[in-house]
Amino acid sequence: MKRFPLLTAALAMALVLAAPALAAPSVQGATAKVSTFDFLIDYSGSMMLKHKALDGLKFDLAKTVLTRVNDKIPELGYSGSIHSFASDKEILSQREFNRAAFGTAFSALKSRDEVFNRLTPLGDAIRRWTKDLYSGLARPTAVILVSDGEKNLGYDPLDAALDAVRENPGLCFHVISLADSDKGQKILDSIAALQPECSVSVKAADLLSSDAAVEQFVYDVFLGRGVVLRSVQFAFDSSALTRESTPVLDELAKLIKQSNVQISGHTCSIGTEEYNQRLSERRAAAVKAYLVNKGIPASKISARGYGESHPKFDNSTEEGRRLNRRAEIDFR
Repeated sequence: MKRFPLLTAALAMALVLAAPALAAPSVQGATAKVSTFDFLIDYSGSMMLKHKALDGLKFDLAKTVLTRVNDKIPELGYSGSIHSFASDKEILSQREFNRAAFGTAFSALKSRDEVFNRLTPLGDAIRRWTKDLYSGLARPTAVILVSDGEKNLGYDPLDAALDAVRENPGLCFHVISLADSDKGQKILDSIAALQPECSVSVKAADLLSSDAAVEQFVYDVFLGRGVVLRSVQFAFDSSALTRESTPVLDELAKLIKQSNVQISGHTCSIGTEEYNQRLSERRAAAVKAYLVNKGIPASKISARGYGESHPKFDNSTEEGRRLNRRAEIDFR
């Protein structure tokens, strides 16, 4: 495994520390990276309690955050909806996103409700809406979970989210956290960690205090990140697709017929840079060839290899190296 010299690393760190804060990205002329999205809002009793660190009830803070986020979402033709859990309600059905309509729906949310005997079935909610809504939505789909993470009833939330993303390629969970306990934050962090390549996780406090943070969150969820094919891995020193990869690619072929996409191939750090560059190019080409064989026009797909230069996982571990032998797809 290659390492930067200590002096180079120190200089790089000094430059990072000295650099000014970046301005929030512009969305002018941007293209959507999602086809559909849903706000999944925690309406349980714990959300009606005062936040331990912030000034206000957690649900009131959530409403303010949702309004601030909604005001920054560009109208780019995707469809969206709003649902709640504890209790399960469809607040706004799937429809083409209209900022005014969503703003009205958020404003109308009831901020006061019973606290006691209103537990939090977070896992059950994820399973229910995956079955009743998310499994039928056009991909890529963003599910924006707004919660304090206080699970105390029903199915395990992490298992439910894992099942959802395994069974629905192109579905990604994002988190707006109102947690004021270590336990709640840990649950939300575990859901976001399932898809580190696409999931955006942010604390409500940051969205309440910074316009730039709101703009960055909206950009990352709706515009700025691609979809990593975590299930499309490769054996060591191979560009052959595995048997486990083909169902994922078959599903993706259905999703991208209306999109232009870029396939990127990647390797772990074992081997020379030159060899890994060629291997990554073969991996990207293998994914493109498979999709073309499934009826996607070659003109809609670009393929590029990045060698070992863009690791997403720790190359010092066997599991990290395995995950870095991957392909990614970026919807354009």
